Amino acid sequence: MVVSYDCEEFIGRCLDSVAATTAESTVELVVADNASHDDSVGAVRQSHPEALIIEMGANTGFARAVNAGVSATTGRNVLLLNPDAEVRPGAIDALVRELDGRPEVGVVAPRLLNPDGTDQGTARSFPTPAAAILGRRSPLTRLFPHNRWSRRYLVGREHDTERAFDIDWVSGACLMTRRTTAEELGGLDEGFFMHFEDADFCHRVKDTGRSVTCVPAAEVVHAEGGSRRGWPTSQVVHFHYGAYRYWTKHHAPQSWNPLRLVAAAALGVRAAGVIALNRRRNRSVAAPQGHIRPPKLITGAVEA
Repeated sequence: MVVSYDCEEFIGRCLDSVAATTAESTVELVVADNASHDDSVGAVRQSHPEALIIEMGANTGFARAVNAGVSATTGRNVLLLNPDAEVRPGAIDALVRELDGRPEVGVVAPRLLNPDGTDQGTARSFPTPAAAILGRRSPLTRLFPHNRWSRRYLVGREHDTERAFDIDWVSGACLMTRRTTAEELGGLDEGFFMHFEDADFCHRVKDTGRSVTCVPAAEVVHAEGGSRRGWPTSQVVHFHYGAYRYWTKHHAPQSWNPLRLVAAAALGVRAAGVIALNRRRNRSVAAPQGHIRPPKLITGAVEA
């Protein structure tokens, strides 16, 4: 199932790739649309009239839309797929085989690739405070890609074979689980608007004793951020609130725990810094003629 929001130019190719690359498995296409301002819904109806479209009526967030979409499906397995992702041949079949063949596995995911074919680094250890400054897109990780802290977090990059391997969490951009597992855990936590609901779901899966597994033989190309179009202030806020909710839920669940205040303060300062940096970059892009500076991408400013 796919959650759509202003992704008219992407979603047709995404659904095409699912329909065209699946040989062994029967798929049903479900799209939950979060009140897109463009014609995302019309694009789906035109290219894939067989798809079930759930119109949420408002931008309800990723987790809530996913749960609405999953509840409308009937298959034994559920695949979450971002609209800016394209499935390579055999990927879905490989994920189904892995899930069906290993009852101890609760979540499977492909190797997510950037459009240039490089590993996106989305098979990771669970987030820690260190990931805030040494995440996969942080300047320090780009400058020192082999430092031990980044390597400990981006552990999926250490696996360069086609053999499946267990990991802490994988990106919700493409994630498959059994329907029974999703129902048992109550789906994604709708307290997350967007960001970290995938880490939370994988954490809850592992709490049940099941594993989370990456299947490198299954490949999905993800134009990360394509459906997001940058990081507006609201997105930065959702990201940092998601980080706070994830960390307190799994590491400081008591409402009285003083570490909650520490986390809130640290993430608040980080969010304010990211917002200020993004505004400064946006002003630079919009500088008067004669003082034009080359535009800089801001999509990596907050990603872990």
